[in-house]
Amino acid sequence: MENKEKGLKRYLAGFICLIIVIGIFGGIGSVMGLPNMLNTIMKTAHDLLLNTVFYLMAICVITGALGRIFVEFGVVNLLERILRPLMKPLFNLPGVASLGAVMTFLSDNPAIISLAKDKRFGSYFRKFQLISLTNFGTAFGMGLIVIVFMISQGYFVEPFIGLLGAFIGCICSTRIMQRFIVKQYPEFKEEFAAVVSEEDQKTNEEFKETSMFTRILNSLLDGGKTGVDVGMSIIPGVLIISTLVMLLTFTAGDNGVYDGAAYEGVGFLPWLFGKINFIFDWLFGFEHPALMAFPITSLGAVGAALSLVPEFSAQNIVNGNAIAVFTAIGMCWSGYLSTHTAMLDALGYRKLTSKAIISHTIGGLVAGISAHWLFVLYTLAFGTPTTFDGGADRYTTASPIVIEIVSENQVRLGDRIFTDEAGDTPEQEGSLAHVIEGMLLVEHDKLSTMDVDKIDAADLISADKLPTETRESLLNEVKAGFAMYRDTIAKRMFEGRGIDELTAEEVTALDEAIPFILNEEVVEEGTTSTAE
Repeated sequence: MENKEKGLKRYLAGFICLIIVIGIFGGIGSVMGLPNMLNTIMKTAHDLLLNTVFYLMAICVITGALGRIFVEFGVVNLLERILRPLMKPLFNLPGVASLGAVMTFLSDNPAIISLAKDKRFGSYFRKFQLISLTNFGTAFGMGLIVIVFMISQGYFVEPFIGLLGAFIGCICSTRIMQRFIVKQYPEFKEEFAAVVSEEDQKTNEEFKETSMFTRILNSLLDGGKTGVDVGMSIIPGVLIISTLVMLLTFTAGDNGVYDGAAYEGVGFLPWLFGKINFIFDWLFGFEHPALMAFPITSLGAVGAALSLVPEFSAQNIVNGNAIAVFTAIGMCWSGYLSTHTAMLDALGYRKLTSKAIISHTIGGLVAGISAHWLFVLYTLAFGTPTTFDGGADRYTTASPIVIEIVSENQVRLGDRIFTDEAGDTPEQEGSLAHVIEGMLLVEHDKLSTMDVDKIDAADLISADKLPTETRESLLNEVKAGFAMYRDTIAKRMFEGRGIDELTAEEVTALDEAIPFILNEEVVEEGTTSTAE
């Protein structure tokens, strides 16, 4: 009887698993088309293998060699003595752990494992401390790349506010992980992670008696060999988890059509977070739900997340606050879902993976929240940070903004094509409305220093050829985008108060200040109508 019940439970578990798998991939396939979904999965995984995994493996090899050099020639001992007063009270780690932070900051998460697997480095740690290095090192992963990239986008102060936020998130993540470990394994609090045996010490002393050239060469090769092992161990996590996250985050290609290319997806996660964006508006200061795509993508690969920033900038939905939060979360999470399992497996503690992921999820959220409120405090004390162009002349048009009809439900705005769903109301602010708002804000900032007449917010080219319902839907998108633009300018002019919070006199002053008026007329093809 007991065996029969076990058999039924096993079959039930298999049935539930089958339902979940069919539900997830059946839903994605119904949107993308089954052949396109399969092609996208394979091409995304293949591209990740070639351009992400091997890149990370190269990092592991280089940092493994560099770390072994630092251990061999006493840099570790020096850092231990200098940074011990800082590391112990903040992270409950020996001062030598700071070397791991520096190396992951300069490279990526797995660099910490190349150090942790070295016995002489590990001899400074209790077991619970060594395991928590997974969380500690990850919080600084690709930090240099993230900060330099954000600076290249025209922001200088915000990335360093984000760095401070990531530092706070790291403290939270590391401390929570240590509590989890000690609670589950109390003996790890006293046991040393590694002990340098007399044989190892003797070998090391004999090694030191060899020539300087031999010591350097052997250190580089031994450390690089460790890096190869670590690089191989991260392959499953990166390919499986990152591919799934990207499949649920990204959308169709530039033309709005699925063709099975890499990095396409169904946009489920941004849609989901759009439903509860009021939470993230308060926590992170995100005014647009699309911005949540960055943190979600950072779960799998922060490099892929960085590629979203220029697109957000083009739509003008990103600001200094978002850059600070992106930097904090991008550094602190930096693809930990795709690397934590492999990193803990390399350390021999895969069973603690769930604890590490929970701890780091909390740490990343704390990092983002901290960066947001640090940015708020900075703006209160010093005003909004000044941005610079970064050498990119992204916008060349001056207005009016023209919407050209491509097909019954597709429109071209600038050099991009968008699919518009018929029947939207002004309250249903779709992607086209956000883009219209972004272009209006960009042109507004250009025209703010110029003496110009009122300019049409949008001309609808060939809209008279469309059915009434579709034409009204396009007008609703224009109205929604224009309303969002006015609300943003109101917040700029009146200390954060939106259009609904203004008096009649303030609304009049707002309308006099903005250079655009809303044009609802249909324009014949090939003409524009700038208002006098």
